[in-house]
Amino acid sequence: MSRRFLLVGLTGGIATGKSSVSDALRQLGCVIIDADVLAREVVEPGEPAHADVVREFGPGVLRPDGALDRKKLGAIVFADPDQRKRLEALTHPRIRERFQRRLQELDERGFDGIVVFDAPVMIESGNYKNMDRLVVVVADAATQRARALARDGDRQDLERRISSQMPLAEKARLADYVIDNSGDRDATEAEVRWVHHSLTRESGVVRRLSGSPGPLLALFFRNAQHYGTNPFDPRTAACRLGGADQSLSWVAYHPSPPSATVVVRDPGREGRPTIWRLGAEVTRLTCIARTFADLARVERALPANTSETTRGKVVVEHGAHQRNVVVVFLKKDVVAGVKLAGKLAPRIEALVATSDRDIVCLYDRPSRSGSNGQVERAVCVSIAKGRGDTPPVVGTARAMSVVKDVLDGRLEVINRSTSGTEWRGA
Repeated sequence: MSRRFLLVGLTGGIATGKSSVSDALRQLGCVIIDADVLAREVVEPGEPAHADVVREFGPGVLRPDGALDRKKLGAIVFADPDQRKRLEALTHPRIRERFQRRLQELDERGFDGIVVFDAPVMIESGNYKNMDRLVVVVADAATQRARALARDGDRQDLERRISSQMPLAEKARLADYVIDNSGDRDATEAEVRWVHHSLTRESGVVRRLSGSPGPLLALFFRNAQHYGTNPFDPRTAACRLGGADQSLSWVAYHPSPPSATVVVRDPGREGRPTIWRLGAEVTRLTCIARTFADLARVERALPANTSETTRGKVVVEHGAHQRNVVVVFLKKDVVAGVKLAGKLAPRIEALVATSDRDIVCLYDRPSRSGSNGQVERAVCVSIAKGRGDTPPVVGTARAMSVVKDVLDGRLEVINRSTSGTEWRGA
């Protein structure tokens, strides 16, 4: 669906503090659509879903004024998964209809900011796949239970509700951004501000590239321009990818040929495998993709003494000289459980892993014989040794300056022409 705004899903678990995050995002200018509010609206007396629920669960779920007694109904559905599915079958279609109407209203008004859909069971329902980005709010188990019991002291009911939802760790694995709300308000609000800044930045970059905001996906091609082999022209690669995928209205690329980086609108989790496959087919090179959120986390992890040289290199001051910052993107999540820190080779140091597949490194690059490929190999060899892997770990390395160029939108872009078959410069 083409939209004027960035659509962000917000979810979490019981008593993780999702509402406080939602309130903070509203104060930052986001439009909030609350699924709980929609759920209450669709079962108000006189609404079709209200009659459906009473017919299914009986008049015992009504209050004296005819409205649904949400606590009684909740006690029924949280105790029995089948009963919960019956309730969801009655209400979710009505909620989706109302949600779509709200989105259409915002689009017709010309709203082009960030819309946040706040929904507790967004992942369980599968609706997270329809979001441009997903934010999950978590809290440690002790904090979660203490907050819930302070709000409603029924421990047995709380445990039923928690067990009825997907574990927070599983939700977090699907998230673009995870906000840990275990600490104090100031810490949470600082995290919310960073997430909002990153979402706003991403939306702005895509707006400049394509004319409307949206999510971004960067494609990095492995072994391009590798010691004279695999010649790679970024514009040609972008044109070929656009020609191979008719759903793409624009493709951007990093203009420096050694970077071998192409950028597209993120098609979401369901569509990414197609982009990877097409990217590999049109270039005959391994394609490794990262979202804007992945790249933003890499930038955030840079030490305080990071700077940019007059030539645009991103470096870290080290005594009397500077070390280049190089990021290694791995094809699979393989870092977990592997000790990867400190010196990996005489000129290469692993600084921090920002995920199980992204590693920030420092490189004293020799003026003549060095290449970022040496950093990639050092990281992959170290991980393979730690895991005992065969075949070897696969990754690709990029100078941090390339990552920053993507984050700042310093890219060239081409658009599909009105004929739908030819590509032209924007």
